[in-house]
Amino acid sequence: MMRLKWNNVSGDRIHYTRSKTKGNFIIKIMPPVKDILNYYRKNKRPYIFPILLRENLTPTQLNDRKRKTLSKFNKDLKELASLAGIDKPVTSYVARHSFAKCLKQKGAGTDIISESLGHQDIKTTKAYLKELDTAILDEASELLLQ
Repeated sequence: MMRLKWNNVSGDRIHYTRSKTKGNFIIKIMPPVKDILNYYRKNKRPYIFPILLRENLTPTQLNDRKRKTLSKFNKDLKELASLAGIDKPVTSYVARHSFAKCLKQKGAGTDIISESLGHQDIKTTKAYLKELDTAILDEASELLLQ
């Protein structure tokens, strides 16, 4: 997302190529996302988010910005979790799991969840969801102790 540019936004869609997997996404802009885009639109920069403040960075510089930004993002998530009274570890990885878990609980198929996570192989998603199933069973077992 750090490389997302304004020219990736067209009408009510974001056209995006994930750098890790090279998967192409066309994402509908929902109202909360529209609010975020409107907030950052005033910056008048080619990139939507103020992560890459200039173009032509070296691969090492890009990786450094990604690492630092992810670290800050995870730190901010932990602070939000604390404010919300959540005493479990919260990271970007946990957020992806939560997203997948919510989709599964709402009845989305594994293929849809796989595509939305950007997995190239559905086996990856099945492994992801299997971890979720184990966590759900663990939580259910803990209810017996209460």
